[in-house]
Amino acid sequence: MTAAETPAPAEASDAPSPDAAPAGQWSKPALIVIDGMIDDGRAAYFKRSLATAREAGVDLLVVQLSTDGGYLHSALSFVDAALTEARETKIHMVALVDGRAWSAGALIAYAHKEIYMMPASHIGDIGIITQTQEGKIEYLPEKIETVVRAHMRTIAEANGWDAAKLLKMTARNQSLFRFTLADGTHRFVIQDDLGLFESEASEAVRASKVLIAGEDRLISYTAQEAIDAGMATGPIADLPALWEKLGVDVAQVLDLKPTASEELSWTLAALAPLLAALAVLFVILEVKTPGVGIWLILAVICGMGFFICQYYLDLANALELILVIIGVLIIIVDLFVLPTGGILALIGGGLALFGLLLAFMPDDIQFSPNAVGFGDSLGRAFTDSVLAIAVATGGLVWLIRVLPGSKAVARIAVLDEITATSAGTREQAAATIIGRSATVHSDLRPAGSILLDGDIMSATAEHGAYVTAGSAVTVIDMRYGEAIVRPVTTETAP
Repeated sequence: MTAAETPAPAEASDAPSPDAAPAGQWSKPALIVIDGMIDDGRAAYFKRSLATAREAGVDLLVVQLSTDGGYLHSALSFVDAALTEARETKIHMVALVDGRAWSAGALIAYAHKEIYMMPASHIGDIGIITQTQEGKIEYLPEKIETVVRAHMRTIAEANGWDAAKLLKMTARNQSLFRFTLADGTHRFVIQDDLGLFESEASEAVRASKVLIAGEDRLISYTAQEAIDAGMATGPIADLPALWEKLGVDVAQVLDLKPTASEELSWTLAALAPLLAALAVLFVILEVKTPGVGIWLILAVICGMGFFICQYYLDLANALELILVIIGVLIIIVDLFVLPTGGILALIGGGLALFGLLLAFMPDDIQFSPNAVGFGDSLGRAFTDSVLAIAVATGGLVWLIRVLPGSKAVARIAVLDEITATSAGTREQAAATIIGRSATVHSDLRPAGSILLDGDIMSATAEHGAYVTAGSAVTVIDMRYGEAIVRPVTTETAP
């Protein structure tokens, strides 16, 4: 969608505004509040609220809008859900524009039967844009715009809004014309429909043709302009005044405003890649420091936070969670149960990464490449996934370089104080340590500790092998203050 442009002049319409609902006829009113960017999270909230309204038998639904726009796919999800609900349940849908309904917000507002404008409110300018990696704003091609215009025609047919004016909010390459009909009323025609209209109109009607908005212009309205143009039902002071106008007892209103959990999920949405990365890092720490469990608990907390957040955003469901869990289990099997030289680990990692990618994509289009918004959603999902992997990789490098020599982590790892010298001293003495025999102090899975000349030191088994406490091992390398050991077998023992 796009940000606001300079409003086109409003043109008065002889067509009446959509009829206001008769006061006092509503037995079960409800309120939904959309405040902020139109994204997948708010689209999911809107759908859940509609389902709740349906179950509660709501017959009047007021949607309070205050937004500068958002993502196209999310906006179309709003529109389709609103039109479907109104058609199937006969819920009377009313939009209350609280300040602004630009771009995606305008598209959503016109999916309602009535639109009331609060003072100083604005509506319109449904430009379909994208932003390049360099930050440049570009309009999307006709292939996308034509889909949006089809949705707008459906909205106009369903709710009685002037189709030509609605189309001119997004058809920047088409002009909008006004004609005066024989009965003195006005007819607005978008350029796409101009040829057919003029071919059927009388000469006098054709002669009354007036250009209202030319090319490279998108219509937008102030509150009064929208009302005068028949593109809003009427003015209203605030929400209580709207309830009064509709004859609604405020005490009867079903409040469907976002819950604290939903608002938290929207807040955490930007942190989703970080939560995913932290979950991976804490799992690695648990492997490096066996027998403690604190890192596993933190991994579960971050993982649950990630999936709960993505669930409320309508991005993650059972499939994504199952893929990630299966992937992790396969990796564990390769490390501790059935070593395959990394083959199973690669398969498990691939499944987990695929599940992670899907967890960043809207559920309803993740397997529909031809769906509107699929490309943008895939791009955002790929970016978020790469960010999560990059953070996890960076953290892993930091763990390898810093934590093995940390006394605090060493204490946690073996539940005993490590009396060996510092990592720097061990590295200096590496030549005298490599090749020596030691005893496993705590299970290596593959990380743990060994006992060497009475000193306890961190160690990792070669090739990720699992070595039980008490086993004999040989130090084959020193890496960042940590011993790399190989189990002593019958064949290799002296």
